[in-house]
Amino acid sequence: MPFSYDYNQSLGYLTGIASRLLNNTLATRFKAAGIDMTPEQWGAIIILLNEGAMTQGQLGDQLLLEKSSVSRLADALERRGWIERTIDPNDSRQRPVTPTQNALDMAVRCASIASTIHEEVQHGIDKA
Repeated sequence: MPFSYDYNQSLGYLTGIASRLLNNTLATRFKAAGIDMTPEQWGAIIILLNEGAMTQGQLGDQLLLEKSSVSRLADALERRGWIERTIDPNDSRQRPVTPTQNALDMAVRCASIASTIHEEVQHGIDKA
């Protein structure tokens, strides 16, 4: 007896495919522009620029990532000079991550690319 649920038409499946396609498009456009940044790194940078310094745990909550993934992401961002880890003066166990001027400079270039993609994928879709 065939099962009547068609996962190819499910919202979860379709949004997952759309997410991967958008990430791949963003990565391709960044690379073509000579920008060595992944979509995941872009997501972290834009959150930090918009929200300000936060702990890796808070960043992970925003990105819906596990601690180990956030740690690897923060390490990569720090190596590229896009974040700094500081010591919280109120709690030395906390090491907030802060975006650097390099991150801001890179974000200007990345935002233009991301905005173009955003406009392209919404072309023909009614705002309502």
